[in-house]
Amino acid sequence: MTRAVGRFFGHIWGATTKPVSTDEPDSHTEVIAHDVNEIEGELNTKKVILRRTTIDEVEIREDD
Repeated sequence: MTRAVGRFFGHIWGATTKPVSTDEPDSHTEVIAHDVNEIEGELNTKKVILRRTTIDEVEIREDD
């Protein structure tokens, strides 16, 4: 039991102290549109707001 607990905390420690590395090429993301639509209504005498957010992004990757 104590070995399992030690391994658990060892995995947590390793995940928080090791640097993150990815093999993906460098990329740049740019937001080209950000739309928010809101509709107000009432449900069982309570005020309700329906909000829909749409974000359009373009990702540019730098391939080697």
